[in-house]
Amino acid sequence: MAMPEKVVQRWNAMTRTEQEQTVDFIDFLLLRRRQDNVPRKTHFQLDALAGGLEFIADNFDETPEEFEEYM
Repeated sequence: MAMPEKVVQRWNAMTRTEQEQTVDFIDFLLLRRRQDNVPRKTHFQLDALAGGLEFIADNFDETPEEFEEYM
């Protein structure tokens, strides 16, 4: 597909800085499109707790030693 004449005219009317910004924006749009096409992975297994919790430490609610000074 050829570049439409109105795009070429507008491109030529821009300053060098505006042209660089336009190229950056085009790159952004292309990157966003590529990212939208990538299937997103979940970070956890959806049924991870389906069988219930198997173990909780006796000291679960206690403040870890490393955080004592902040409490």
